[in-house]
Amino acid sequence: MNQLTLRAALALYPGRYRRERGEELAAVFADTTADAGRLATARELLDLGAYGLRLRTGLTSTSAGGRLAALTSPLAAGAVAGLAAVAMVADYSAYQAPHSARVLLILLAFWVLNGSAVLSAGAVLLGRWTAARLLAGMTALAVVADLLLQVTTPTWQFLGGGLWELLYDFQWDGPFLLWALVLVAAPRDALPTPTWWQRGMVVASAALSPFLVLETSFYRSWHHLDLPWRAAMVCIPLLMALTALRGWYVVAVPGLAALAWTLSINLNAIWQQTGGMWRLLPMAALTVTAMVGLVMLRRPSGSAGAGGGDGRLTA
Repeated sequence: MNQLTLRAALALYPGRYRRERGEELAAVFADTTADAGRLATARELLDLGAYGLRLRTGLTSTSAGGRLAALTSPLAAGAVAGLAAVAMVADYSAYQAPHSARVLLILLAFWVLNGSAVLSAGAVLLGRWTAARLLAGMTALAVVADLLLQVTTPTWQFLGGGLWELLYDFQWDGPFLLWALVLVAAPRDALPTPTWWQRGMVVASAALSPFLVLETSFYRSWHHLDLPWRAAMVCIPLLMALTALRGWYVVAVPGLAALAWTLSINLNAIWQQTGGMWRLLPMAALTVTAMVGLVMLRRPSGSAGAGGGDGRLTA
Protein backbone atom coordinates (compact mmCIF):
# COMPACT_ATOMS: atom_id res chain seq x y z
CA MET A 1 0.00 0.00 0.00
CA ASN A 2 1.41 3.38 -0.97
CA GLN A 3 1.27 6.66 0.86
CA LEU A 4 -1.66 7.81 -1.27
CA THR A 5 -3.99 5.13 0.12
CA LEU A 6 -2.78 5.83 3.67
CA ARG A 7 -3.49 9.54 3.26
CA ALA A 8 -6.93 8.68 1.87
CA ALA A 9 -7.68 6.62 5.00
CA LEU A 10 -6.42 9.39 7.31
CA ALA A 11 -8.54 11.94 5.42
CA LEU A 12 -11.61 10.22 6.86
CA TYR A 13 -10.65 11.40 10.36
CA PRO A 14 -11.89 14.75 11.71
CA GLY A 15 -9.43 17.52 10.87
CA ARG A 16 -8.41 18.34 14.44
CA TYR A 17 -7.93 14.69 15.37
CA ARG A 18 -5.87 14.13 12.21
CA ARG A 19 -3.62 17.11 12.94
CA GLU A 20 -3.02 16.02 16.53
CA ARG A 21 -2.56 12.27 15.98
CA GLY A 22 -2.08 11.77 12.26
CA GLU A 23 1.65 11.11 12.47
CA GLU A 24 1.17 8.70 15.36
CA LEU A 25 -1.49 6.78 13.43
CA ALA A 26 0.74 6.59 10.37
CA ALA A 27 3.67 5.33 12.46
CA VAL A 28 1.56 2.65 14.15
CA PHE A 29 0.16 1.57 10.78
CA ALA A 30 3.69 1.30 9.34
CA ASP A 31 4.88 -0.81 12.29
CA THR A 32 1.83 -3.05 12.20
CA THR A 33 2.07 -3.76 8.47
CA ALA A 34 5.87 -3.88 8.14
CA ASP A 35 5.98 -7.65 7.54
CA ALA A 36 2.34 -8.17 6.61
CA GLY A 37 1.07 -9.38 3.27
CA ARG A 38 -1.18 -7.46 0.92
CA LEU A 39 -4.39 -8.87 2.35
CA ALA A 40 -3.44 -8.13 5.98
CA THR A 41 -2.28 -4.63 5.02
CA ALA A 42 -5.51 -3.96 3.17
CA ARG A 43 -7.48 -5.09 6.22
CA GLU A 44 -5.49 -2.80 8.54
CA LEU A 45 -6.01 0.07 6.12
CA LEU A 46 -9.74 -0.63 6.03
CA ASP A 47 -9.91 -0.72 9.83
CA LEU A 48 -7.94 2.53 10.03
CA GLY A 49 -10.29 4.32 7.64
CA ALA A 50 -13.41 2.81 9.20
CA TYR A 51 -12.50 4.10 12.65
CA GLY A 52 -11.87 7.56 11.20
CA LEU A 53 -15.30 7.46 9.63
CA ARG A 54 -16.80 6.45 12.99
CA LEU A 55 -15.09 9.39 14.68
CA ARG A 56 -16.38 11.74 12.01
CA THR A 57 -19.97 10.44 12.26
CA GLY A 58 -19.97 10.09 16.06
CA LEU A 59 -20.62 6.34 15.99
CA THR A 60 -17.93 5.19 18.42
CA SER A 61 -18.45 2.92 21.40
CA THR A 62 -18.31 5.91 23.76
CA SER A 63 -20.77 8.12 21.88
CA ALA A 64 -24.53 8.16 22.34
CA GLY A 65 -25.15 7.22 18.71
CA GLY A 66 -22.76 4.28 18.76
CA ARG A 67 -24.12 2.91 22.02
CA LEU A 68 -27.70 3.33 20.82
CA ALA A 69 -26.94 1.39 17.61
CA ALA A 70 -25.24 -1.37 19.59
CA LEU A 71 -28.13 -1.72 22.04
CA THR A 72 -30.72 -1.68 19.25
CA SER A 73 -28.89 -4.29 17.14
CA PRO A 74 -30.61 -7.39 18.64
CA LEU A 75 -34.04 -5.87 17.99
CA ALA A 76 -33.06 -4.73 14.50
CA ALA A 77 -31.58 -8.11 13.55
CA GLY A 78 -34.67 -9.96 14.68
CA ALA A 79 -37.09 -7.53 13.04
CA VAL A 80 -35.42 -7.66 9.63
CA ALA A 81 -35.18 -11.47 9.83
CA GLY A 82 -38.89 -11.76 10.61
CA LEU A 83 -39.77 -9.57 7.63
CA ALA A 84 -37.42 -11.56 5.41
CA ALA A 85 -38.86 -14.92 6.42
CA VAL A 86 -42.41 -13.83 5.63
CA ALA A 87 -41.32 -12.24 2.35
CA MET A 88 -39.55 -15.43 1.22
CA VAL A 89 -42.52 -17.65 2.06
CA ALA A 90 -44.95 -15.30 0.31
CA ASP A 91 -42.73 -14.95 -2.75
CA TYR A 92 -42.13 -18.70 -3.01
CA SER A 93 -45.86 -19.41 -2.88
CA ALA A 94 -46.45 -16.97 -5.75
CA TYR A 95 -43.29 -17.85 -7.68
CA GLN A 96 -43.23 -17.44 -11.44
CA ALA A 97 -40.30 -18.03 -13.74
CA PRO A 98 -38.54 -14.75 -14.66
CA HIS A 99 -39.41 -13.60 -18.17
CA SER A 100 -36.55 -11.12 -18.64
CA ALA A 101 -33.02 -10.39 -17.48
CA ARG A 102 -34.23 -7.39 -15.44
CA VAL A 103 -36.78 -9.51 -13.57
CA LEU A 104 -34.08 -12.10 -12.94
CA LEU A 105 -31.84 -9.39 -11.41
CA ILE A 106 -34.72 -8.14 -9.25
CA LEU A 107 -35.34 -11.69 -8.02
CA LEU A 108 -31.64 -12.15 -7.32
CA ALA A 109 -31.53 -8.94 -5.27
CA PHE A 110 -34.69 -10.02 -3.46
CA TRP A 111 -33.29 -13.42 -2.44
CA VAL A 112 -29.88 -12.02 -1.46
CA LEU A 113 -31.65 -9.35 0.60
CA ASN A 114 -33.85 -11.80 2.47
CA GLY A 115 -31.35 -14.63 2.79
CA SER A 116 -28.62 -12.42 4.23
CA ALA A 117 -31.12 -10.87 6.67
CA VAL A 118 -32.12 -14.27 8.08
CA LEU A 119 -28.50 -15.44 8.31
CA SER A 120 -27.54 -12.19 10.04
CA ALA A 121 -30.08 -12.82 12.80
CA GLY A 122 -28.76 -16.36 13.18
CA ALA A 123 -25.25 -14.97 13.58
CA VAL A 124 -26.47 -12.57 16.28
CA LEU A 125 -28.04 -15.45 18.20
CA LEU A 126 -24.67 -17.22 18.09
CA GLY A 127 -22.79 -14.09 19.15
CA ARG A 128 -20.98 -13.81 15.80
CA TRP A 129 -21.25 -10.07 15.47
CA THR A 130 -18.65 -9.67 12.73
CA ALA A 131 -20.52 -12.11 10.49
CA ALA A 132 -23.85 -10.52 11.45
CA ARG A 133 -22.64 -7.04 10.47
CA LEU A 134 -21.15 -8.24 7.20
CA LEU A 135 -24.43 -9.96 6.31
CA ALA A 136 -26.35 -6.84 7.32
CA GLY A 137 -24.14 -4.84 4.96
CA MET A 138 -25.01 -7.33 2.22
CA THR A 139 -28.70 -6.81 3.03
CA ALA A 140 -28.33 -3.04 2.74
CA LEU A 141 -26.52 -3.31 -0.61
CA ALA A 142 -29.18 -5.68 -1.93
CA VAL A 143 -31.91 -3.21 -0.90
CA VAL A 144 -30.16 -0.40 -2.76
CA ALA A 145 -29.79 -2.62 -5.84
CA ASP A 146 -33.47 -3.59 -5.66
CA LEU A 147 -34.58 0.04 -5.36
CA LEU A 148 -32.42 1.08 -8.32
CA LEU A 149 -33.75 -1.77 -10.45
CA GLN A 150 -37.34 -0.92 -9.52
CA VAL A 151 -36.92 2.80 -10.16
CA THR A 152 -35.37 2.25 -13.59
CA THR A 153 -38.06 -0.21 -14.72
CA PRO A 154 -39.41 1.04 -18.09
CA THR A 155 -43.02 0.78 -16.89
CA TRP A 156 -42.39 3.11 -13.97
CA GLN A 157 -40.39 5.48 -16.17
CA PHE A 158 -43.46 5.74 -18.42
CA LEU A 159 -45.66 6.51 -15.38
CA GLY A 160 -43.28 9.13 -14.02
CA GLY A 161 -40.71 7.07 -12.12
CA GLY A 162 -38.08 8.95 -10.17
CA LEU A 163 -38.72 10.07 -6.63
CA TRP A 164 -42.33 8.88 -6.53
CA GLU A 165 -41.38 5.31 -7.38
CA LEU A 166 -38.41 5.40 -4.98
CA LEU A 167 -40.57 6.49 -2.03
CA TYR A 168 -43.34 4.08 -3.05
CA ASP A 169 -40.98 1.09 -2.98
CA PHE A 170 -39.29 2.44 0.15
CA GLN A 171 -42.46 1.57 2.07
CA TRP A 172 -41.44 -2.08 1.83
CA ASP A 173 -37.68 -1.92 1.31
CA GLY A 174 -37.06 0.88 3.80
CA PRO A 175 -37.33 -1.18 7.01
CA PHE A 176 -34.86 -3.73 5.62
CA LEU A 177 -32.40 -0.98 4.78
CA LEU A 178 -32.70 1.02 8.01
CA TRP A 179 -32.64 -1.98 10.36
CA ALA A 180 -29.64 -3.41 8.51
CA LEU A 181 -27.83 -0.06 8.77
CA VAL A 182 -28.34 -0.11 12.55
CA LEU A 183 -26.25 -3.29 12.70
CA VAL A 184 -23.61 -1.86 10.36
CA ALA A 185 -23.41 1.36 12.40
CA ALA A 186 -22.96 -0.46 15.73
CA PRO A 187 -19.32 -0.34 16.94
CA ARG A 188 -17.91 -3.84 17.25
CA ASP A 189 -16.39 -3.24 20.69
CA ALA A 190 -19.77 -2.09 22.03
CA LEU A 191 -21.56 -5.28 20.98
CA PRO A 192 -21.64 -7.71 23.92
CA THR A 193 -21.84 -11.46 23.95
CA PRO A 194 -25.61 -12.04 23.73
CA THR A 195 -27.36 -13.03 26.94
CA TRP A 196 -30.57 -15.04 27.01
CA TRP A 197 -32.43 -11.76 27.46
CA GLN A 198 -30.90 -10.33 24.28
CA ARG A 199 -31.54 -13.55 22.37
CA GLY A 200 -35.14 -13.28 23.53
CA MET A 201 -35.24 -9.75 22.08
CA VAL A 202 -34.12 -11.14 18.71
CA VAL A 203 -36.77 -13.85 18.72
CA ALA A 204 -39.53 -11.53 19.96
CA SER A 205 -38.85 -8.87 17.34
CA ALA A 206 -38.70 -11.56 14.64
CA ALA A 207 -42.11 -12.81 15.73
CA LEU A 208 -43.61 -9.30 15.87
CA SER A 209 -42.31 -7.80 12.62
CA PRO A 210 -44.38 -10.05 10.26
CA PHE A 211 -47.50 -8.36 11.60
CA LEU A 212 -46.05 -5.09 10.31
CA VAL A 213 -45.95 -6.63 6.83
CA LEU A 214 -49.65 -7.40 7.09
CA GLU A 215 -50.33 -3.82 8.17
CA THR A 216 -48.37 -2.34 5.26
CA SER A 217 -51.25 -2.68 2.85
CA PHE A 218 -53.15 -0.02 0.97
CA TYR A 219 -56.37 -1.76 1.88
CA ARG A 220 -55.83 -0.94 5.56
CA SER A 221 -57.84 2.01 6.81
CA TRP A 222 -54.82 3.70 8.43
CA HIS A 223 -53.33 4.27 4.98
CA HIS A 224 -55.85 7.11 4.67
CA LEU A 225 -54.57 8.89 7.76
CA ASP A 226 -54.25 12.65 7.72
CA LEU A 227 -50.85 14.32 7.82
CA PRO A 228 -50.84 15.11 11.60
CA TRP A 229 -51.31 11.45 12.47
CA ARG A 230 -48.60 10.35 10.07
CA ALA A 231 -46.25 12.98 11.45
CA ALA A 232 -46.96 11.71 14.97
CA MET A 233 -46.09 8.14 13.89
CA VAL A 234 -42.66 9.43 12.86
CA CYS A 235 -42.04 12.11 15.48
CA ILE A 236 -42.84 10.05 18.58
CA PRO A 237 -40.28 7.27 17.84
CA LEU A 238 -37.80 9.93 16.70
CA LEU A 239 -38.17 11.82 19.99
CA MET A 240 -37.74 8.53 21.87
CA ALA A 241 -34.56 7.75 19.91
CA LEU A 242 -33.14 11.21 20.60
CA THR A 243 -33.39 10.61 24.36
CA ALA A 244 -30.15 8.66 23.91
CA LEU A 245 -28.52 12.10 24.11
CA ARG A 246 -29.49 12.07 27.78
CA GLY A 247 -28.54 8.45 28.30
CA TRP A 248 -32.13 7.18 28.41
CA TYR A 249 -31.39 4.05 26.40
CA VAL A 250 -34.36 2.11 27.79
CA VAL A 251 -36.56 4.65 25.99
CA ALA A 252 -34.28 5.29 23.01
CA VAL A 253 -33.78 1.67 21.90
CA PRO A 254 -37.45 0.84 21.16
CA GLY A 255 -37.81 4.29 19.63
CA LEU A 256 -35.02 3.71 17.11
CA ALA A 257 -36.26 0.20 16.35
CA ALA A 258 -39.79 1.48 15.67
CA LEU A 259 -38.59 4.52 13.69
CA ALA A 260 -37.19 2.32 10.90
CA TRP A 261 -40.71 1.08 10.16
CA THR A 262 -42.79 4.18 10.85
CA LEU A 263 -40.54 6.41 8.74
CA SER A 264 -40.47 3.99 5.82
CA ILE A 265 -44.21 3.45 5.53
CA ASN A 266 -45.17 7.09 6.03
CA LEU A 267 -42.50 8.96 4.09
CA ASN A 268 -44.20 8.60 0.70
CA ALA A 269 -47.58 9.84 1.97
CA ILE A 270 -46.03 12.68 4.00
CA TRP A 271 -44.09 13.79 0.93
CA GLN A 272 -47.27 13.90 -1.14
CA GLN A 273 -49.43 15.53 1.54
CA THR A 274 -46.90 18.28 2.26
CA GLY A 275 -46.68 19.19 -1.42
CA GLY A 276 -43.22 17.95 -2.36
CA MET A 277 -39.68 17.49 -1.12
CA TRP A 278 -38.81 21.19 -0.98
CA ARG A 279 -41.58 21.74 1.57
CA LEU A 280 -40.86 18.53 3.45
CA LEU A 281 -37.13 19.10 4.01
CA PRO A 282 -37.37 22.47 5.85
CA MET A 283 -40.21 21.11 7.97
CA ALA A 284 -38.19 18.00 8.84
CA ALA A 285 -35.09 20.05 9.68
CA LEU A 286 -37.05 22.35 12.02
CA THR A 287 -38.73 19.35 13.68
CA VAL A 288 -35.45 17.55 14.38
CA THR A 289 -33.81 20.76 15.65
CA ALA A 290 -36.72 21.41 18.00
CA MET A 291 -36.63 17.82 19.27
CA VAL A 292 -32.89 17.93 19.95
CA GLY A 293 -33.36 21.20 21.84
CA LEU A 294 -36.19 19.67 23.86
CA VAL A 295 -34.18 16.57 24.71
CA MET A 296 -31.08 18.57 25.68
CA LEU A 297 -33.07 21.00 27.83
CA ARG A 298 -31.83 20.80 31.41
CA ARG A 299 -29.47 18.01 30.46
CA PRO A 300 -28.15 16.19 33.57
CA SER A 301 -24.47 16.46 34.36
CA GLY A 302 -24.02 12.69 34.74
CA SER A 303 -23.08 10.72 31.68
CA ALA A 304 -25.46 7.84 32.34
CA GLY A 305 -28.54 10.02 32.66
CA ALA A 306 -31.86 8.58 33.69
CA GLY A 307 -31.21 5.29 32.01
CA GLY A 308 -29.12 4.15 34.94
CA GLY A 309 -25.69 2.55 34.90
CA ASP A 310 -24.08 2.36 31.50
CA GLY A 311 -27.37 2.16 29.66
CA ARG A 312 -27.06 -1.48 28.60
CA LEU A 313 -30.24 -3.50 28.39
CA THR A 314 -28.95 -6.64 29.99
CA ALA A 315 -30.69 -9.13 32.19
